[in-house]
Amino acid sequence: MFEEEKTLTLRKPIVIGSGETAITYTELTLREPKGGEIAKAQHGAPTGTDVTLNLITLVCKIPRKAADEICQRDLREAADFFGQE
Repeated sequence: MFEEEKTLTLRKPIVIGSGETAITYTELTLREPKGGEIAKAQHGAPTGTDVTLNLITLVCKIPRKAADEICQRDLREAADFFGQE
């Protein structure tokens, strides 16, 4: 059975910024991407990792800077959810 949505608890929380304006991400809510999001994620993405990072930014509505900080195991779990290799 395909999961339409999955909460991914990050193994290593991501902190963007500092001080009072810092934003901490401890989990991401992944959902099945729409066709337009997939096309947008693939546009100009040289690798499958780039596509996964783009999908995370689009689906989870987080900045790419935050997505770039996701650890390898969490990134693999997100890629598996999105059906990326």
